Amino acid sequence: MLVEEILSSVDVIQDPYIKSTTYAKIGERLARAKHNGYRAAFLKSIETAREIDDPVRMFRALLSTAYSMRKAGIKSAKRIFRGVLEDSKVLPRQHRDAVMASAVSYLISLGDFGDAVVYALEITDGRLRDDLLLEIIRVNSKTISRERLKVTYRLRRSQLALEYIRNEPQRSKALFEFIKSHLAVGNYEKSISLLGQIGRREWARQAFKEVVFYLKERGVLGHYIDVLVETARGLAERFGESFKWELALAFALTGEGFSAVELVRELEDPGEILVRLAVELFDRDPYVLPAFIDALDDDETTLVGKALLNRILDNPSPSLAGLVEAVVKNTRSEEVWVKAARYYVLTDRLDLAKEIGLRIQNPKLRSVVMADVAHSLLRKGRVGEAVDAALEVREPKYSSILISEILVGALDRELSGRVKQWNGSRR
Repeated sequence: MLVEEILSSVDVIQDPYIKSTTYAKIGERLARAKHNGYRAAFLKSIETAREIDDPVRMFRALLSTAYSMRKAGIKSAKRIFRGVLEDSKVLPRQHRDAVMASAVSYLISLGDFGDAVVYALEITDGRLRDDLLLEIIRVNSKTISRERLKVTYRLRRSQLALEYIRNEPQRSKALFEFIKSHLAVGNYEKSISLLGQIGRREWARQAFKEVVFYLKERGVLGHYIDVLVETARGLAERFGESFKWELALAFALTGEGFSAVELVRELEDPGEILVRLAVELFDRDPYVLPAFIDALDDDETTLVGKALLNRILDNPSPSLAGLVEAVVKNTRSEEVWVKAARYYVLTDRLDLAKEIGLRIQNPKLRSVVMADVAHSLLRKGRVGEAVDAALEVREPKYSSILISEILVGALDRELSGRVKQWNGSRR
């Protein structure tokens, strides 16, 4: 009884468009509940829609009805969509484009990407058509990532939509989404090959990073490094040599230091760029830097190491020990070693600081490190070790002064608890 009352009450709605869509929504709910009243509701919706004077609103009302019918699983909805497609041809271009855009939006929501492409191609406004074709590919890409059913069919629908996109940046955006679809189903070679078709620099950069990080996450990046490096070179030819820096950053962030360095060495002033890249990596993810530094030669490591250790010494965290070790291992620069030794002193790794100091041949630099170590050992009360460190200072005068300071300092520490200040006689 309530259903009949609700259906009859819809008639009080004055706006025919809202009245039609209300009947459609009621019909959808009744059909899902397997209530026979759904037929009457949908018929009322169609009848009311056809009574609308404004043809654009009439077609939109019919599309809304067809949408609700499709959601309810009623196959005849397709006839209504087709009817709108044909009958709307009498409208002026702009008005028909608006109707077709509504149809495409409904079909995308229903997951009917094939028909969505067909209706989108009816639109004469190139920008609007491309926007809708892009949306088809974007939603289809998300569907492919979630559901692996009918993958080949879905990819074909996206390919079809892509073929008709003419404008930028829509085409580049669409290629980016299409690449993600192929990644999701394991078509890695296809994903990489599509990178070269992207026409806008920003989207090429994003897509390249997407591919590199996705392959890294799947543990297969190493299998595709060579072809990715060649692809990077091809993109740099189109978008400028500076584009290599951005692609090198993507490689470095995934731990592919050798590929990153290989690209940077092809640029002008590679040393300066390597330093800039290293600092960027330090700010983003310092734990990928050891692999990057391992790819550098001695001179490159010296440049990069100085810049990094200056940053590290501002906040010498023990967690960066692996990075410092990589720098020390890959350079023969004693100036860099001094900075590394200072880091080890600040992080209480005096054994490593002393080890570095003993390797340094430059008397002044060696003296700086060993004095730093000696003072730190003294503060810990390890007098004998402090003296041993001081004896490693190569400059006799400086060594003598240092040992003197250590011995006097050690005595002061020893006596500080025993000697009390004399306040004079009480007699």
